[in-house]
Amino acid sequence: TNFDPYSEDLTSYESGEMTMTGELVGPRWLKSGQVVHGVKGRTAGVYHPLASLDDARNVLKRRKALGPSILKSYKLSTRAQRQRLLQAAREYDFMVDGEGAGQFYTNIGMILDGHTNLEHNLPVATYYDDLQQLIAASDVSMTPTLIVTFGELFGENYIYENEDSWSQDKVKAFIPDVNNAYNPITGDSGTPLHVRCMHSIHVSDEIYDIGFRSVGRSLTKLAKAGATVNVGSHGQVSGLAMYWEMLLFAESGMEPMEILRAATINGAKTYGLDHQLGSITPGKLADLIVLDEDPTEDIRNANSVRYTMVNGRLYDSHTMNEIGNYDRPRSKFYWEMKPTNGIDWKSTWSGE
Repeated sequence: TNFDPYSEDLTSYESGEMTMTGELVGPRWLKSGQVVHGVKGRTAGVYHPLASLDDARNVLKRRKALGPSILKSYKLSTRAQRQRLLQAAREYDFMVDGEGAGQFYTNIGMILDGHTNLEHNLPVATYYDDLQQLIAASDVSMTPTLIVTFGELFGENYIYENEDSWSQDKVKAFIPDVNNAYNPITGDSGTPLHVRCMHSIHVSDEIYDIGFRSVGRSLTKLAKAGATVNVGSHGQVSGLAMYWEMLLFAESGMEPMEILRAATINGAKTYGLDHQLGSITPGKLADLIVLDEDPTEDIRNANSVRYTMVNGRLYDSHTMNEIGNYDRPRSKFYWEMKPTNGIDWKSTWSGE
């Protein structure tokens, strides 16, 4: 299951429904639709001033008609605006994800006021005891995205510095480009993964120790205390960044089984779907991932996916062909249908 907290309304609902009917091949898609944004200059109709409670109720009426059950609160400039949105959300049975956008005290207000989940880490390296107690008592879920760490160098820079993901067969076959917008080195917003690797920065390991690892250690302590901590990829590399986030948690000292919980049942619990998803239990929906290696021994084995089942439909992860009850070769991806003038770029840079 993929949760997208910043998507286009109608496009995402349409795509999610087509995936469930089998018209499109992809993960189960949970989405928030358009964000509720507080910056006036923001385009695409996401700006909502929320000058009154009725303003917030109007937002919820429209979203209720569209059918989701989650909103994302993003850069609402005052606590009063956020409280109006939360009150309206309670009236319409919606959850509200909050992004503090790197502002510590905005995050604190979000915790106090009752947001369902906090996206990104609070922009401090260490969560001291008072903050730990507040988070635990509030029952808010945390999706820290160590891969995009507020307040320090992103964890994804550590990955590009230390991993050679661009050489993997699945990456070559299924990942045409990655999110390059957060690269410290200025470049195009999207590039092939091997290009992003070549344009990475290298820093001493101590920088990462006071950055993403320190945040990860705080979240590991929270998880041991019973807080709900989720693995989240920020969409940096579709299909691979979740695995990267799991590696970053491991670098921070979290045990493999706890990382697996953060990547599965915790997310289902956060969004009220743990009665249907998140664990292999009789009566739950038939969403499974089959691995060749044991991730409880080494979290890197989570990257040994052989088969994926979505809603009872089984796919070979090396080909993306549907197998099992059906024999359905996949159609071409959108990037495979673009003219290349006879040039096979993949073989050029991979040395094949």
